[in-house]
Amino acid sequence: MVKKGNIICIEGIDGSGKGCQTQQIVEYLESKGIRTAKYSFPRYNTTIGKVIARYLQGEFGDINNVPFELICIAYAADRKAAMEEIWYQVTELKTWVILDRFTYSNLFTAAKLPREKWSEFIEWIERLEFDNLRIVPPFYNFYLYVDPEISIQRITERGKREYQDGKVDIHEDNFELLRNTAKCYLEFAKGKEDWFIIDQMKDGQQLAPDQVFKKIKEKLDLIIKASQ
Repeated sequence: MVKKGNIICIEGIDGSGKGCQTQQIVEYLESKGIRTAKYSFPRYNTTIGKVIARYLQGEFGDINNVPFELICIAYAADRKAAMEEIWYQVTELKTWVILDRFTYSNLFTAAKLPREKWSEFIEWIERLEFDNLRIVPPFYNFYLYVDPEISIQRITERGKREYQDGKVDIHEDNFELLRNTAKCYLEFAKGKEDWFIIDQMKDGQQLAPDQVFKKIKEKLDLIIKASQ
């Protein structure tokens, strides 16, 4: 049985099915006898998370009113607050920690900038979180690609979530930002050994969740084998 701990993150734009696939990953790993723990970020019930929710509700203005670095620091602080617990799970309990969003969700912020500045800003994010705050990066990342137009449709149909408190999410409501973020993820993840791009599209339609998980499972089996 696999005993070595692991950190796996699921990334994607809004409406890409992260929550559904994260849960399927947890259930699959547990069926293999692997101890798991799941975390979703931001954690809106914490002190820091409540500030992030206020930002997303537009309380501090639109996406260009808050300095990009400051909002990234808020998101990073939320992750840092959970890092000790996560690292204990991995190193002491040999748990596989499955993250629904983590550091690279900051690509939403990078995507607000002109394309030629994306790489520079992502490098700044990595220095902030991994070097300055000593946040441990995920060992593996899955990017769930979905056509942004489908994401926009799903966001429109599903309505508001609890953290929005009846208000519009200024990230989700900015459709051009969603489109740019999808491009930013693809550019960043392409060719990296610790990233898996899961293309959910076929003939202009999003695959069914079980078909998407079949693609994820192929990569999970490789990770499990490498950890034995």
